[in-house]
Amino acid sequence: MKRSCGVWVSVVLLVSCGAPVVTGPDGGGNAAGGGAGGGGTAGGASAGGEAGGASAGGSAGGASAGGSAGGASAGGSAGGASAGGSAGGRVDAGAPAWDGGLSAPPPLPTYSGGTCPTLVSAPNAANARNRNFRSQGDTREFLVLVPSTYTPTKRYPVVFGYHWLNASATSVVREAQLERTTQNGNVVAEGAVNQYDFIAVVPENLEGNRACPIPWLSGQSAYCFNWPFFETMSAPKELGFFEDMLACVSQQFSVDPARVHVFGVSAGGLWTAFLSTTPNVNRVASLMAVSGGLGQTNAAGVSWRLDFTPQQNKFPAFIVWGGMDDWFPPKVPLLPPVGINFDDASKRYRDALRQDNHFVTTCMHSAGHAVPTFPAPTDGGTRFPMFWEFFRDHPYGLPANVSPYRQSGLPPSFPSTCTIVP
Repeated sequence: MKRSCGVWVSVVLLVSCGAPVVTGPDGGGNAAGGGAGGGGTAGGASAGGEAGGASAGGSAGGASAGGSAGGASAGGSAGGASAGGSAGGRVDAGAPAWDGGLSAPPPLPTYSGGTCPTLVSAPNAANARNRNFRSQGDTREFLVLVPSTYTPTKRYPVVFGYHWLNASATSVVREAQLERTTQNGNVVAEGAVNQYDFIAVVPENLEGNRACPIPWLSGQSAYCFNWPFFETMSAPKELGFFEDMLACVSQQFSVDPARVHVFGVSAGGLWTAFLSTTPNVNRVASLMAVSGGLGQTNAAGVSWRLDFTPQQNKFPAFIVWGGMDDWFPPKVPLLPPVGINFDDASKRYRDALRQDNHFVTTCMHSAGHAVPTFPAPTDGGTRFPMFWEFFRDHPYGLPANVSPYRQSGLPPSFPSTCTIVP
């Protein structure tokens, strides 16, 4: 298992190592993700443990998308990165929607490697690892978790989850409780994949020897921050990997193309924000960024900036962060901050999405760049029901800035610190 710089506290999410965002050659920014550093404590948990992640999904609830795929091609991608898909091809937009947005996703992608290999899948991570998967000229790994009651006679949501800095896909599965948790042979909590009935696809970052200009970073990754928002020239390959995973998962399993969701945590949350500025987001029904967002230049003059590109697909978004103290590395008294301000990055992402007419829900907690202080479920259910219910309730094709929550309010599983952005 890879070393994780993160800290995790038992009831909720995750914390990860910090990472910068630098200005790209086009003047835009390239985010890099972070989390709580070791050595201190977060929410009562001692540092040094691996950070947790949150997934979401579910097939119940929400309106099904209508219309047929096709229509205009999506706008340009961020940082000069072309969209993924077959042989790095463009991702076309789906059918135009009423009142802005798209009413249906584009056709599912085809695998850039020709014939998809037979994928390994299981309800638990130990038996769900796919190795030696060829994508965009690289050998990649990812997990495919399926419900224990999977049947090809129904269509399932697909949820992609991107880990934090120097963590792993297994860390996300464990800490997000995607699989069933047992203790002394007894079920402590049902896994989210079973409880919410979705397929989870959890990629590993590309490993390799990197020449990173930031000396304090370490680990066996091809990119400084595990995901290439810093090295934007490599972004098309990672976006192509997303397309290839979706292509082969949808070929082997019965998936609902109107229920493809993405989440990321810290570095993974910044990669999720980067992905949302590219045409590949045309495939995404809704997404979630946890301590991610759009960075900007800090007080020390270091640029962590990433700017949002308006999108045809008005996907709903859920943004979670730890308030004014959500920084990594942590601020040092009397010294100018040199890390990324996730409070500011999350607010910038929130505001940019609303300006582009997306529906946005936010949750702000008081734990800083650490595990959110949301209450644990008391009914034996899996963690973070509000995340999975958000995905469940927001399929592809909702009109721009429209959500069932505008009429009914947030479901009871959402903490009181969560709000619908006007």
